[in-house]
Amino acid sequence: MGHLAMIRVLDTLFGLGMGALAFHHWSLPSLHGVAEASPWLAVMGSMVLLILGGLGVACLVAAAWLGRGRGRVLQTALACALLLTFPIGTIFAVYALWVCWANPLVRAHLAPRDSAAPRPRRFAFAKPVAALA
Repeated sequence: MGHLAMIRVLDTLFGLGMGALAFHHWSLPSLHGVAEASPWLAVMGSMVLLILGGLGVACLVAAAWLGRGRGRVLQTALACALLLTFPIGTIFAVYALWVCWANPLVRAHLAPRDSAAPRPRRFAFAKPVAALA
């Protein structure tokens, strides 16, 4: 498995994990009718849910865009946000930054293309999953 494919898998796992975490902490207790919360906690919970949900969606979008040869800036922004989540997020962020900016094969895949220039050969990790089956 190539480095770009690994980043896409990790982005998908982080995206789904953040959505599950937000659901577990904020939505699941209210479904079970745990306790009536104050309006302040409801507002704070909604804000946390939006932030975690937004980061989760951004991770899923970055995974999709990286396969199409774009999304380097979004992945870099997500990596910078995850640098503070020690230790797992920091390890993932450093790896993502290395893959997006230092790995020569991925840099060639993610490089901006001139519309008049011929398109470079795509690597196996850039093919959609349906084409691999």
